[in-house]
Amino acid sequence: MIQQFSSLEGTISSVFPLQGSGSAPCSMAMTLETGDGQTVYIRIDGSTYVLGQTPLRQGDRVTAFYDSTAPMPFVYPPQYRILVIARLEEGQTAALDYFDQNLLNSQGTLQLRLSGSTRVLLPNGQYFLGIPGGQYLLAIYTSATRSLPAQAVPQQIVVFCSPSA
Repeated sequence: MIQQFSSLEGTISSVFPLQGSGSAPCSMAMTLETGDGQTVYIRIDGSTYVLGQTPLRQGDRVTAFYDSTAPMPFVYPPQYRILVIARLEEGQTAALDYFDQNLLNSQGTLQLRLSGSTRVLLPNGQYFLGIPGGQYLLAIYTSATRSLPAQAVPQQIVVFCSPSA
């Protein structure tokens, strides 16, 4: 079964520790202001993959991915447990999905085209030495065609070799 991810994009407006849980020292929450003016809370912990293992700070523009099939509390503002988060530079886009052997995502809307400058890595930062298709991939790219499927040449791909990111 293919895991379904949804994303939130925005700017981190605050970072604070989680209170009242046994894993509080290993978890933190962030307030994210989305592009449409919404405020959401995101939770990251020791199992969250952070692209480049860089500390996240107030003012960072990020894309955060969560399992859209996982239960979530019915509260306002919404709260999401983040599985993967990427701090992005201006003009960058992040996509997390299952990509088949042809590097086409599960919805058939995005196809990746590798170039000699595409860095293909494992989550631990080591180079991935195989063909990345048939895996869950985090792709970072700057532009995509307007065709269907859209085609993008990623700057970087992170290959998650296990069934879940």
